[in-house]
Parts: sequence; C-alpha cells; structure tokens
Amino acid sequence: MPHTVARSSLFALAALLGNCAHAQLLIGQIQGAAHVSPFAGQSVTTGGIVTAIADAGGNGFWIQDGGDGNAATSDGLFVFTGTRVANLGLGLSVGDRVSVTGSVFEFRPGCSSSSTLNNLTCAPSASAWKNLTITQIVNPVIAKQSSGNPLPAAIQIGGAGGLAAPQAISYDFGGSVESAGYQYRPMHHALDFYESLEGMRVTVSNPQAVGPTRSFAEIVLMPDRRAGAALPTPRGGVNIAPGEFNSGRVHIDDRLIGASNMPQVAVGTTFASMSGVLDYSFANYKLLVTQAPVVQQASTLEREARPLLPAQPGRFTIAAFNVQNLAANAAPAQMNGIAGQIVGNLRSPDILAVSEIQDANGTTNNGVTSAAGSFGNLIAAIDAAGGPAYLFRQIDPENNADGGVPGGNIRVGFLYRSDRVTFVDRGAAGANDATQIQADGSLSLSPGRVSPTNPAFIDSRKPLAGEFLIEGERVIVVANHMNSKGGDDPLFGRFQSPVLASEVQRLQQTEVVGSFVESILAIDPGARVVVLGDLNDFEFSSPLSRLKAAGLANLNETLPENERYTYIFDGNSQSLDHMLVSASLAQGADFDIVNFNAEFPDSERFSDHDAVFASLSLAPIPEPRTYALLLTGLSFVGWAARRRRNRGGNLQ
Repeated sequence: MPHTVARSSLFALAALLGNCAHAQLLIGQIQGAAHVSPFAGQSVTTGGIVTAIADAGGNGFWIQDGGDGNAATSDGLFVFTGTRVANLGLGLSVGDRVSVTGSVFEFRPGCSSSSTLNNLTCAPSASAWKNLTITQIVNPVIAKQSSGNPLPAAIQIGGAGGLAAPQAISYDFGGSVESAGYQYRPMHHALDFYESLEGMRVTVSNPQAVGPTRSFAEIVLMPDRRAGAALPTPRGGVNIAPGEFNSGRVHIDDRLIGASNMPQVAVGTTFASMSGVLDYSFANYKLLVTQAPVVQQASTLEREARPLLPAQPGRFTIAAFNVQNLAANAAPAQMNGIAGQIVGNLRSPDILAVSEIQDANGTTNNGVTSAAGSFGNLIAAIDAAGGPAYLFRQIDPENNADGGVPGGNIRVGFLYRSDRVTFVDRGAAGANDATQIQADGSLSLSPGRVSPTNPAFIDSRKPLAGEFLIEGERVIVVANHMNSKGGDDPLFGRFQSPVLASEVQRLQQTEVVGSFVESILAIDPGARVVVLGDLNDFEFSSPLSRLKAAGLANLNETLPENERYTYIFDGNSQSLDHMLVSASLAQGADFDIVNFNAEFPDSERFSDHDAVFASLSLAPIPEPRTYALLLTGLSFVGWAARRRRNRGGNLQ
C-alpha cells in the first residue's frame, strides 16, 4: 500500500530477502529495515517516480514507488548517475516513471571515494567515518517509461495526523548501528525513524526556526512551532538537558534550490509548511527542500543589552566573551561590531575575560605570536564606540601550541577598566611559567598561566589567572577556553551511544583548574575567586561538576533551565560559556546571559557566542561556618531568580 500520514501504524521489522538480482524489487525491499541494505553490493532492478533531480548540487536523482506495506522501510532511493542528469540524454524530469538496474551501494558522505567499495576507504580517524550511509543505486541503466505522473504523497511530520520523531535518538548499543544485533526500531528511536524516511518526499508542518541561517545556507526547524519541546527558550529556540537533545529538529538544506533562495532568518522565524526529499550529510538527516521556504512571520528578536547602571560601591561587574578569532587584521566590521557589543550590550564591564583573541597577523602562519596589536585595536575600537579606556593583560603562547587555526595562536586575556579596578602586576611570566598560590593567598605570577606544561593542555588554550584589587579587596580571576567538543561522535552518527572523546581532556583540564581553586580556598576559605570563560561543555556535564566540587557555584544554574544557553549548535541551544564563583562572591550575585549573537544569522553577527555577565558583591565575608550554607543556598538563589524572571514575563 502507498505510504500515508498514517504510516506510524505500520512499523514492523521486514524479513531479509534473498538475492533477487534483476527481478523487479520494490524500493522498500532494497532499503530494508536496517541502516544498511540487505542487497548492498548486489545488482538489482527497481523503479519509481522521479521526485527530485540533483543537477544543481550533485549527480543523480531520487525515485519513490508506491511502497511495500512496511513503514519501517523507506520507499525512496537515490540513483547516482556520475554526471549531471541533463547530460544523460534521456530528458528526465520530475514526474517521470523510470526503471533502473544497477548496483546497491552504501555511500558514507564525506568518506567514500570509490563506487566499488562500501565505504572502507575512509580512515577511522576521519570525522566522516562516524557518518551514517545513504543507500544508492550506482552504475545505473535507466529507462524512462512515462512522463507527467503525479508525485507520491509526502510523509507529513507534525500537524494533524502527522508523524513525530521519537524522543530518544537511539540507545546504548555500544557500537555501530550497522552491526549485527542492533535493534532497528523506528517507533522508538529517532535515528531509525529518519532512516525509514531516507530518500522519500517529506513535508514539515508549521515549522519554526530554532537555529539561525548558517553561512552554508542551512536552517534548523522544529515542526508545529516547537510543540512538545522539553525546554523551549523564551526567545524561540529549544534548550538541551540531560538526555534531551531535541530529536524532532529538522535541518533544511539548499542543495536543490541554491543558497540565494534560502532566507536569512533568526531564531523564532515561522514558515509555511515545506517539502523536499530526506537526505543525510555532515552527521545529520536533512530535508532538501524543492522550493524556496516561505516565511510566515519574521523573528522579532532583539539583541539583549544589560541595563545602563552607574557604578555601585561594594560591587563590580565582570563578563566573559568569546570573540571568534579576532585579530588585529580583522575586517573593520567585526572589530567594530565586537567593540560595539562590549559597550552597548555588556555596558563596558569592569573586567572582561576574552577568548579567541588571535595574534596580530591572524592566520598568517609565520611564527608571530604577539597579540598586542589585536588587543590594542580592540581597545581603540571600544574607545571609538564611546566606551571607557581599557587596559589589557595576557601572555603570548608558544607558536601553534594552543590549538585553533594554524598561525592564529588564539588565547585568553583580560580587558579591565583602570578607573574601576587595579590589576596587580607581579613577575614576568612566559608561556610555560606556572603561577602558584603564595602563603598569603596571592598569585606568584600575575598574570600567570595555570599549569601550562600539564599534559591536560597539550594543543589547547592555557588558563590565565590574574589578581585584581577592587576597593582594596583581592579578587582572583581565572579565564579559560577549554578544548572543543570536536572529535565527539555526532548525535545522529553510526556509533551509539555517542562517545564523547573530547570530554576526557576537559576532565583533565577541570581537574587542574579545580585543584588550583582548592589550593586558594585551602589558604583562605573566604577568598574571592571567579572561574569563567568558554568551557566548551554543558552545566550538567562531568567537567563542570568537577569545578563545582572545588567549592565553586555555577551562576548559570541560577537561571531557569530554558534560559541557560550561550551558543546554538545544529539548532540546539546550550551553555558553553560559564561563570563560577566562590562562596564569598555567590551571595548577592546578579547574573545574566546576554543573548546578542547566537540566535542571529551568520551574516548578521560578530561572534557565534553570547556572553555571560555578573554584578558581584564585595560585601564583608561571613564567618567560616557559613560558607557551606552559602553554597547550599544557591539552590534558593536559583529559585528566587526564576521567580523574579518569570514575574517579568517571557518573550515568545
């Protein structure tokens, strides 16, 4: 029977079929109820209606037949022609019925280099090795049988009677989903659900953008205006939580219509229902839309800005901001844009920890590591934007020793307002000199790196500690940019559950920083300590738990769960940037995540990160016996913050 929107009632495992080479097979029989075709490597004959042609972005076309009666098997298939379809001389068009004979091939995007091998040509060290495969017909012999046929009805995701992806992406199989023994269950696992629609016509009903338009012209949507999302954000996105990574997200791709036909949108934009064929690339299932998306309601998001408040005695302001590979030779638009956000959105905090500052010549890989020009140009741009006179402190890394783009030499550093705070300069630290805690609780080197030669920081940014005096009180600030999540298995990859390979190094890094904080608090339990920056992990992750165990409170957790995000990846809002403080600074903290970049199109933003901001109190330190109570009391702070923010209402 043909596929309909009632398809969910038909899920069942299909029996594996024998070799029926050259007997006419239904597409569902070729696809099979699995992530790999039971006919992989064999010659088959099949047929269907041409539903889309990839001449604008590939060599081939999709066909779909009336179905095999099994909703666990896809009824669509890609035919790889090796040349533009227009060059075949068959005059093929959408709506033609064709017969195709060829070999079944499992194509792993970004990995396969030969049509004679089933994706064994890609090294396991390559990121594409973790991708799923697409079932294709290669070396085809094609016969056109008729033209002008109606297209098969599209499978509807969302809307009345439509399908919905299961909440669980997969299960902890402990290996590749292509392996024997994997339980393929489209009704229970989103990974299998989308596989059962691979190559088919799909319609997404009433979608809303939960990620902005990216530079490669993709937008991530959720059907039904995010209905059913566990943590919808107040500004139109969807946040993550332990075990919740929003499996209902749908990526739309411009491959069939061209980038110029994809609108530039921010999070919260709503669209008319849209259709296309479901494909897979770069570790995600993607809907290749066949017509330009139609915006129904443009996003009304505005960039958040902190209130403009006068300096308050007994308090100071501090923020952390990843400025996305900013160098002295950056385009004026980026340099001035970042400066404008520091002044206009963050209101010129007293202390600003910046990450991803490159050396002065940016990605020119010539051994230069000095970033004096980069900091100098940023400070000048802040001044031109009407901001105060900032000074900076940082330590140049060894050439190409701290990760990032070769030649860029990204690092963390401090900007500070000398009219509000005093930086304590002590010693002259180089790239490999470690600062220590002295008997009086001060830093031996300020600025100084924290254990820069520790193996935890190989090919990664080293933490930078600085000692500040604010109204005569010492505050120690540790700026961080921990190793990225690159190298982790993707959510929609073939290895389930995904292995978080990068977490190992971040755990090592937070162990070092956590031990450093513990050494400060062991000397002075009332020490004022701030650990902040791009920690590249979530508030509920093991690395962040290690920092909290050192005696720090994560101020991100004082916000409601659906407001804890500084970054959007593949449509998932998430916290990567954090601010953690010791108990003496936790009391009276006024914390905010200022959303002014992540939700907006790449073409309209100056960094891919939002910033974390706090106004912290220098109130007299209470008796030591109350420190534990203060840390425990942060749960009350979070409750009070949620009450306060909820009373103010949420933007929708």
